[in-house]
Amino acid sequence: MSLFEIVFEWVNVHWVTIIVVFHISLSILTSLHVLLFKENERTSLAWIGLAILSPIIGSLFYWLFGINRIKRLAQKKHPQTRKQDIRHPKKGIEFHNLPKNWHSSIIAGHTIHPVNHLENNRIEPLINGDTAYPEMIESIHNATHYVVLSSYIFDYDAVGRQFVNALAEAHQRGVIVNVLLDGIGVGYSWHKSDRALKKRGVKASRFLPAISLTGIRFINLRNHRKILCVDGDVAYIGGMNISQSNMVGSAKHPVDDVQFKVKGPVIDQISQVFMEDWYFATGELIQFPAFKPHPLTPESESSVIARVIQDGPDEHHNKIRWTLINALVCAQKSVKIMTPYFIPDQTLMTSLHAAALRGISVEIIVPKNSNIPFLDWVMEANFARMMEYGIRIYKNKRPFDHSKIVLIDDIWSFVGSTNWDARSLEFNFEINLECFDKTLNKELTTLFALKKQNSALILNEQLNSKPLYKRVRNNLFRLFSPYL
Repeated sequence: MSLFEIVFEWVNVHWVTIIVVFHISLSILTSLHVLLFKENERTSLAWIGLAILSPIIGSLFYWLFGINRIKRLAQKKHPQTRKQDIRHPKKGIEFHNLPKNWHSSIIAGHTIHPVNHLENNRIEPLINGDTAYPEMIESIHNATHYVVLSSYIFDYDAVGRQFVNALAEAHQRGVIVNVLLDGIGVGYSWHKSDRALKKRGVKASRFLPAISLTGIRFINLRNHRKILCVDGDVAYIGGMNISQSNMVGSAKHPVDDVQFKVKGPVIDQISQVFMEDWYFATGELIQFPAFKPHPLTPESESSVIARVIQDGPDEHHNKIRWTLINALVCAQKSVKIMTPYFIPDQTLMTSLHAAALRGISVEIIVPKNSNIPFLDWVMEANFARMMEYGIRIYKNKRPFDHSKIVLIDDIWSFVGSTNWDARSLEFNFEINLECFDKTLNKELTTLFALKKQNSALILNEQLNSKPLYKRVRNNLFRLFSPYL
């Protein structure tokens, strides 16, 4: 009898024991990893229970979807020269003549994320793709030196092909073009977009590819940032992907959204985030042109004090959550939130409750129906608890609204790619702008009021009249909110 036959016979006799030993060993290893690296007690207990009670499959799910930290060597290896320029100056924190009630927020903000607030920026909201895409494409057409673009979804539809053509033409003119697409998000277009870009000679790369021998355990960590920077002169950030659905005037299934056109020194902070992401994805260092001030004209007068807040499951973890908590403490009159998914964790929820208890007006607009039904169920499960504190919640009756805006009082605005849910705040790489400016705040408050006109205030009677099975369903799914 050969050795192979002996081993096969032994395995055939003891296969149950082998599986049991493997399961116990794997579940112990998984449980130890949970205990050492998970911060949330509730999710930790759930993952340990899943690993023990679901042989092998539970542990496999954890290693694929439960790891929400990654060490990004780009943070250490990327040249520090540009970083030092955007970080908190050694001479002290500048308050930029902002109201005194915000001074403590600025001090704490620099501890949370040591990056400067910069003056003389212009932030222009562009409503929906009908307005945003033509401006973005025109900026690419006008590029003379360098274009960088990062997107979660880049559909290869009529809009996507316009961007591919614009980027390819810029490349043909001698402009350096770098495109970074998320490894999962690019799959929405069946990987057609990055293949089309590469076919035209454009340098395109994927952030944490879904199929990777080294990165499979980080499949749940996605780059949700949307960045376009051109020549250091203009940048665009927000929540808008590249997709025909954002062309609200012509889309079959329209999606409302807001993108922000940025001019001013804060562009350097935006491009720095892209450079770090590109280095992490490719190992290649790029030197994007720095912002060069231009003489101001009455039409281009810039007054916004702004800085970038980057967040992700890496060295920047929790920075957006803490920025929101920090700002909510400073609210004196009003808090306005517009988000497609509103499933805050207990800490953020408590901060909102505390603001409402102080007599602050707290208003939240969410879609009547999002693109993910079970998230709607979870949101609805939280409504009654929030309304007890006087928080007013509105459901927008328009097609799915993907806009992400937070406004506090008449001066603070927070815009970018982040949703109010665990996916954004725990697992995604995000980018937001923290802005101080009354004019920008007023413009966005007007947009908020327009959205509210088309929204319906949620009443307790509506929630209480829900059938029992829907209330049970909603609260059952709420238990899984830390994983959604």
